[in-house]
Amino acid sequence: MTIDTDRIDDAVLALLHLTLHDENRASKGFEGDALGRLQQKGMIDGLADEKSVTLTDDGRQRSKQLFEAMFTKKAASQPVEQFAGQSRYPHIKVDLADLGDQLWPILRRVSYAMSDADVNEADIEQYKAEVKAGGDPVTVSSRWVHVERRAG
Repeated sequence: MTIDTDRIDDAVLALLHLTLHDENRASKGFEGDALGRLQQKGMIDGLADEKSVTLTDDGRQRSKQLFEAMFTKKAASQPVEQFAGQSRYPHIKVDLADLGDQLWPILRRVSYAMSDADVNEADIEQYKAEVKAGGDPVTVSSRWVHVERRAG
């Protein structure tokens, strides 16, 4: 059995919303590896004190979104695909307006942005493999990062 740590991280981030206090602090009573991964993803800044962590602005927003998607009654009636369509690294923003739907330039721009944001190499390689496997490179990229496309 392979454990999907990204889904675990999303669940921990959603549950941090339950213990949110002082605007951006939450109880750190969760597994340390998950908190470390959330810090690497830019969702938390780190320890605020012995008992809490500080959520970044992106982390606080994502925490609320995940909490609502996972744990509100309205979300329970919505299909899982809607939740699953959110990007893995929403704090990484990539503008693809000038690239159209060109596979290689999109792959290069997104993978460089992920690398610059210190995303681990295995995730970058997985992203590249998904883009190369086919489909719309913009759609695949938006599952990984926040894609911006301004009108011409």
